[in-house]
Amino acid sequence: MTWLGRMWNRVTGWGNQPTSSRIVHTGRTIAGVYVDADTALKNATVWACVQYLTRAVSQLPWHVMVKDASGNATVSGTHPLDWLLSRRPCPDYGSFAWRQAMVGNALLRGNAYAEIQWDNRGMPYALWPIHPDRVAVRRAANGELEYEVWNNGGNTVVAARDMFHLRGFGDGVVGYNVIEYAAQSIGWAQATEVFGASYFGDGMNPTMIIETENTLSPEALEMLKAEVDQLYKGPRGRRTAILDAGMKANKITGTPDDGQFIETRQHQVEEICRWFGVPPHKVMHLLRATFSNIEHQSIEVVVDCVTPWVRLLEEEADYKLFGATNRQNFYTKMALQALMRGDNASRIAFYQGMHGMGMTINQILALEDMNGIGPEGDIPFVSNNVQPLSRALQDPAPPPEPSTVDDTSVDPAPKPNGALNGKPFRH
Repeated sequence: MTWLGRMWNRVTGWGNQPTSSRIVHTGRTIAGVYVDADTALKNATVWACVQYLTRAVSQLPWHVMVKDASGNATVSGTHPLDWLLSRRPCPDYGSFAWRQAMVGNALLRGNAYAEIQWDNRGMPYALWPIHPDRVAVRRAANGELEYEVWNNGGNTVVAARDMFHLRGFGDGVVGYNVIEYAAQSIGWAQATEVFGASYFGDGMNPTMIIETENTLSPEALEMLKAEVDQLYKGPRGRRTAILDAGMKANKITGTPDDGQFIETRQHQVEEICRWFGVPPHKVMHLLRATFSNIEHQSIEVVVDCVTPWVRLLEEEADYKLFGATNRQNFYTKMALQALMRGDNASRIAFYQGMHGMGMTINQILALEDMNGIGPEGDIPFVSNNVQPLSRALQDPAPPPEPSTVDDTSVDPAPKPNGALNGKPFRH
């Protein structure tokens, strides 16, 4: 009953042990290939999807922001957490490697964990990644989440406030294990790869039957097998065989072309990309790429693929790392502008428009990672052609009335010839 209870708990997610999967997955697929989070990385498409998403998230600048009384946000470079997120989350990992490990675990296993180490001031001192296979999520008697971590010297229970938990997709407190759900697609792709490797490794068109009218002795049969293997097995097995004693060679299987081997491999790339939400052109599958709207495709990838993982990291950091007593309008933010830059012409047009709306020259140069031009570059400019909407809705002012003074009655003093406004001029 205890074993049945654990299995029911795993499938349904009920009880005090939330699970990362609601299906029973033993690792063995219908294609006959064992698939788990580690063996799945042997597939080129899975590797490329994980590499793209982890690198895209890891290269973004991640800083602590603070809002002033007017609502303007600036980078708080002096906050201790800013160094932790942007430079070194822990002594063993830099910011890039730490985020790559966390997002990679969340992609392959549905969850990523890092224990938060606090200093005497109650500020985060380090974020220590923990492999998801060592962590079990459960609910304590009071209903709060806690994390049981398996160690060589025994298990340790970590409170939820001390665990940085990056969840993947799921309807509970634990993200679903993507590899378990995509096991059949990945197993099919790996079985196809093994078939292709064995086909070219064996060399001969598999499989053939040699028919003979006479009965061969065991010695002659072994000699015939050895001769066929020597002629055809291996990548260079394309030599000519001579059959005697009335023997005939009959092929009984088709070629990879008959089974649309190449088309199957191409379809598997697109199939695996769907599981990770990565467009095929980001994993170097350019079969249907047109390059006519590559800039908009890149922006679409950032919005649909990269931004969700960025938001998950920001939300967990804002809730866990500042704490209820340290919130003073602080929050974390990753700058996505670096991934959404257009070409030179598009950026120039954007900056020209923003400069006319009050963006300073130094702010524009900072976005291009260039030095400012000094205090003169901090002066904002606006166009003379714009005005408040309230002024545009007002009735125009009436023209001034004509003057009642008769200026023609005054005869100006005569000017000498060759003079302008009473001053001589030269030709």
